[in-house]
Amino acid sequence: MAPTVSTAHKDLLVVQNLKTYFPVRSGVFQRVSAWVKAVDDVSFTVREGETFGLVGESGCGKTTVSRSILRLIPTQGGSVFFDGQEVFRLRSQELKALRRHMQIVFQDPYSSLDPRMPVGDIIAESLLIHGVKNRSERNAAVQEMLAKVGLNPYHAHRYPHEFSGGQRQRIGIARALALNPRFIVCDEPVSALDVSIQSQILNLLKDLQREYGFSYLFVAHDLSVVEHISDRVGVMYLGKLVEMAPRESLFVEPLHPYTRALMSAIPVPDPRRRRERIVLKGEVPSPLNPPSGCRFHPRCPIAQELCGKVEPAFTEKRPGHWVACHLV
Repeated sequence: MAPTVSTAHKDLLVVQNLKTYFPVRSGVFQRVSAWVKAVDDVSFTVREGETFGLVGESGCGKTTVSRSILRLIPTQGGSVFFDGQEVFRLRSQELKALRRHMQIVFQDPYSSLDPRMPVGDIIAESLLIHGVKNRSERNAAVQEMLAKVGLNPYHAHRYPHEFSGGQRQRIGIARALALNPRFIVCDEPVSALDVSIQSQILNLLKDLQREYGFSYLFVAHDLSVVEHISDRVGVMYLGKLVEMAPRESLFVEPLHPYTRALMSAIPVPDPRRRRERIVLKGEVPSPLNPPSGCRFHPRCPIAQELCGKVEPAFTEKRPGHWVACHLV
């Protein structure tokens, strides 16, 4: 069952039953012999002005979800609606117009910037593509964006290799902001940065959201970062959502055994406090051949016979709190 949310807040982005598979080819003729089910039947919404956090172990499908939404990679099923428009059915010119409102900040702030272009041209490029032909207008917009992210006007003439990692990520954010979007995907935007720089970038993202009112899909594996910035959180495991809830509800009382295990691994800054650590046994199964029933059951400390036979439905156990587990 696909989750729904209260109509008190308008849903800007609606993802329904999203499926993204990657072919495995073998033999002389490179025929498709199997499919890697990176994202398998994922549904959620992002409301206007909110930050939706998407967390899980490496390889669970978080980044694939975000790039599928933006049509950066092809999908095998499902649909995505942005402000009522079905993204997967848009033709090239319609999609180009929509990209003004949907932007992305990539994980690696260096590889996402063209090393042969000065920073000003990198930020202005999207403006030129979307019809801002006047050079002075583009330059003014570049200066405004640099100031918004805490950089100086003369930085527009420098190249990416002349900046630190945190400054490069600020440039990536400025590029995403240039078209005044309504929705921004943040694909692990602070995971490659030092801890001291992470807090600066997170606070910058929150300040910009308060000023412009756009929505974030914030992809991360660091739960403390997600707790700091998100309004609602979805937890993924092996290509599926296993839990989704408001931040306070999820971090105070997680319901799914996998989420509880993740929460137990968060470091506690007070040495006098003790947290019972839940250590999961075994390795994450391959998305090439996922387990039957609940995908988490081979590692679940409370699994029963039913869990290996029947896939649990994603149901609302509490208001706004969705879980896929037979035993909750």
